[in-house]
Amino acid sequence: MTPEDLSAVERSWTECLREREPLLEALARCFEAVAPTPVQAEQRARWLFSAVEVLVGLLSAPSHLAARARDLGATWPDPLTAPSFSVEGRAWMQAADECLEFWSRELEASWRQAWMLLSDVLAAEALSPFTDEPSERPEREGPGKKRFIP
Repeated sequence: MTPEDLSAVERSWTECLREREPLLEALARCFEAVAPTPVQAEQRARWLFSAVEVLVGLLSAPSHLAARARDLGATWPDPLTAPSFSVEGRAWMQAADECLEFWSRELEASWRQAWMLLSDVLAAEALSPFTDEPSERPEREGPGKKRFIP
């Protein structure tokens, strides 16, 4: 990400917070339409918004970002997938475009860069093979998938 991208994302985040509820509703609609999973769309939307809230300020500090993402990855509500740009990132872009008057192509490009970084870090942590309990050791099965080995 460029410094300009970071600045644009951080400035726009304040506005995103003001539009929290409409964004959450739009995210849930996007999840219902694009990525049906056993996890309710509203729960997934709330988790995603909260994760972005925690991580967006750490985009400029990758070591801190990774450490915090590790904690968040452990709370990801869908054990069969990991956060990805193709689902969560695109849902965010669509919801933002729908809800935010200030959204522009330039801002979307900056957020796209942020999402690429966020989804990579979150997916790596959500799919980490290192857990405290051996009964929950994940094994990758295809892109973004895992199953638990007893």
